[in-house]
Amino acid sequence: MKKVVSKMLALVVLFTFGLGLSAYAFTRGYGSFAELSASEEPADYTVKTNDMGSDTTILALHGGGIERGTSELVETLDGNGKYNTYLFEGLKATDNGSLFLRAINFDEPTAVSLVQKSDYTVSVIGAAGDEEITYIGGQNKILAELIRLHLISQGYNVRTLSIPDRIAGIMDSNIVNKNKLFMDSYQIGGVQIAVSKGLRDKFVTDSSTLNSYSDCIDKALSESWPVIVSNLQKIKAAKSVINNGFFSKLDPKKRNFDKKVKQILDKGAKTPKDLINNVNTTAKNSN
Repeated sequence: MKKVVSKMLALVVLFTFGLGLSAYAFTRGYGSFAELSASEEPADYTVKTNDMGSDTTILALHGGGIERGTSELVETLDGNGKYNTYLFEGLKATDNGSLFLRAINFDEPTAVSLVQKSDYTVSVIGAAGDEEITYIGGQNKILAELIRLHLISQGYNVRTLSIPDRIAGIMDSNIVNKNKLFMDSYQIGGVQIAVSKGLRDKFVTDSSTLNSYSDCIDKALSESWPVIVSNLQKIKAAKSVINNGFFSKLDPKKRNFDKKVKQILDKGAKTPKDLINNVNTTAKNSN
């Protein structure tokens, strides 16, 4: 009887918190790249990088046959020639899911090096479901919201994730959040974009959808984001954070900057332009 109850509770948790879960969200996967490389054949996976010397890196951690469609999106963004890109791709004829290395455990050396020297990072992963939907998260809530607004402006269905969603991407251990500190002091983190299987399948078969979706992200990163960054740099709280690493989280001036970010997001921008204006207004009021 206890086993039946436990199973029922597990199903309740799954359906309550499981919306948008990665197909492998409950799969342990490998605990490290060393563990993966020791267990898998070298011919079954590949690492592709393109270091443009950009301040922005875009990652496909589960590319190739692991989460079909993620490599295609990152490669399309790579074609713009503006971003560093990284792809870890499964090459097996079947069972590429066995190559899964969760974002919180992703320590492949090339990826780690590229992320650590990048100011801004975006990770593209897969989510389950035949519905065409994007789940967006990560510690960089301003950039996540900016990308969301660019996507919804073109008719894409996007939901923002936070705790307790399993693919919210907000943990410090997630590789996407291990980029350089903002202004050498503030951990701004990255953005994790989880794309449903239904939409990823469409990326593979419909180039117009792939290009349209890619253009939204490109415009967010290359046109809107630099304007927002210039205004974030004007906020006094960001300039005066003095502690790094874990202790920066206890700094009241950092908390003040977090509060300003929340105030910006609470204004509920409807368009990318609205968000830019809200950041600009907050920056002016901080001086």
